[in-house]
Amino acid sequence: MNRTEKQTQIDSIRELFERSTLTVVAEYKGLSVSQLTEFRKGLRESDGQFRVVRNSLARRAIQGSDAESLDGFFTGPVGVVFAYGDPAQTAKVVKGFAKEAEAFSISAGLIEGEVLDVSGVNAIADLPGREELLGRMCGSMMSPISGLACVLSATLGSLVYALDAVAQQKDAA
Repeated sequence: MNRTEKQTQIDSIRELFERSTLTVVAEYKGLSVSQLTEFRKGLRESDGQFRVVRNSLARRAIQGSDAESLDGFFTGPVGVVFAYGDPAQTAKVVKGFAKEAEAFSISAGLIEGEVLDVSGVNAIADLPGREELLGRMCGSMMSPISGLACVLSATLGSLVYALDAVAQQKDAA
């Protein structure tokens, strides 16, 4: 690989790090091609990508960026998971794959400039997805309004029952 090709690769890797909302560095030694293919398919569905990168090129790509703190994790055969959408969804796929494939182990993660250990990546995986959080927030916002509507309709209903009772008493008398 000549110098121009290396620089093109470095720029490509740097762009992936800049675009990603969550980055996970993982060791993959011993995985079969079919396992990696299945893993990549699951990541694509969650708007993520798994890429095997040369350690030296990855170290150069992250120099001067938020991901520079991952430098020490680029040793041995490692791959990088990039999440472009909801980080929780991609973290769920990574956590699930790590459970079923013993040869795959999470080394570190990075979200918003913060380095995460394995438990940090798993904690993100345990978070509800963006859609569920938005649904919960809307439900919370609607709760007081729904309560007010119920109270007002109950008050109006009570008034109608009271007026009906008065009308029945007058008719009886």
